[in-house]
Amino acid sequence: MTTQRPTMWLQLAGQDEINIESICSGLRFLKDTSTPAVTNNYQDNTGSDGSIHNYTAYAKTTVQANFWLHFSDWYDFKLKCHEIYRVFNNRSRIRIRTDAEPATVKYVYPGVFDIAPLEDESHDALFTVPFDNPSGYKYSLANSDELLTYDTGVWQLYGQNIPNADDINYHFNSQTSINVYNASDMTIDPYKQSHELKIIMKHFGGQFTLANNTTGTSWTYKGSMTKSDVLEVDGLNTFKNSNLDNNNTDFGYLTLAQGWNNISISGASDLDITFSFPFIYID
Repeated sequence: MTTQRPTMWLQLAGQDEINIESICSGLRFLKDTSTPAVTNNYQDNTGSDGSIHNYTAYAKTTVQANFWLHFSDWYDFKLKCHEIYRVFNNRSRIRIRTDAEPATVKYVYPGVFDIAPLEDESHDALFTVPFDNPSGYKYSLANSDELLTYDTGVWQLYGQNIPNADDINYHFNSQTSINVYNASDMTIDPYKQSHELKIIMKHFGGQFTLANNTTGTSWTYKGSMTKSDVLEVDGLNTFKNSNLDNNNTDFGYLTLAQGWNNISISGASDLDITFSFPFIYID
């Protein structure tokens, strides 16, 4: 029986994803560990017992990735260290994922680490790279609207809160009531948490409104559109044909609760609408 070794993939900005072991010969990925970091904020009132909870926030986390490096001699060791440091210390954000959860990714920055032989005259080194994860989150590899069209290899039903794919959709046409599923571990909130949420729409006519009956949020467009126009709500901003168009809105926004969201469409029975956002997970 063949045992599969752990695998980590890495993607630098603007480059193709690579197996991290391809950085240099003799490099092996062993494992990675991380723990969600929760920050609770409280208010103390003089003369009152206990504290009042204000809010809970997810703080920055650190992913500890363990590696083994084999080398033939000291000169080979120095060359391989250079290749490793060159990739990890390039000042840009890195996307990582592993075979344990191939359909989720983390966006990280490498911290300080040292590579040293296990002992004098050894040809092996064990080292740990601490990756800072500023958001504290991990994300789905593909956005929601790619769920049914993307390579099926990027979706893992286990651990991603995804129901039967036959019941899920993120593109709707000429409907006045739609149901949008958020598989995240939390509410998608582009205002309070700056989460990514894009809503792409086509419509022929005037003013219309989107209202999420599940979260009580809404957004209204007050302008007019032709058949060739494309309207996109990107977080808190609205763009018409790629041009900022906030003044033709009521400056509202939508949030998406965990699970199913019932959204009403009024004033545009012909609306072609797509919801695009990554699912967000705690860990």
